[in-house]
Amino acid sequence: MPGPLANLDYHVLAGFLAGALVAVWSTVMVSGFLPRAAGPAAARGLIGGILVYASAAAVCVLLAALILAGRLLPWTVGVIAAGVAVLGAPFLVQLLPKWFRSSRTGLLAVLALCAVASYTLSSFIRV
Repeated sequence: MPGPLANLDYHVLAGFLAGALVAVWSTVMVSGFLPRAAGPAAARGLIGGILVYASAAAVCVLLAALILAGRLLPWTVGVIAAGVAVLGAPFLVQLLPKWFRSSRTGLLAVLALCAVASYTLSSFIRV
């Protein structure tokens, strides 16, 4: 019986789901620093601004990698995996301590996680 799970590559699905979780988690983390004038003190100054905008750029790169990796999955599976990420990631952010969510360490974690997830997803993409 054919269906969306018949020829599913579970490695791509796991990578897509993990990347989507990281993307939504990172988006929620970075949005806490914007606008910079009303954000935490860690977003102010030159270093804070660089970290905020570099983190936002890393999220955009990860989203582009997710779009390319999502083409390898049936659209129904991709929609469900992305929905799980959108529903679950904000709860993961709430579990973090407040000092981490509003610090430069949190922004560095966003950068690192986005870089690792983008690199992992790029291994699945064959252009």
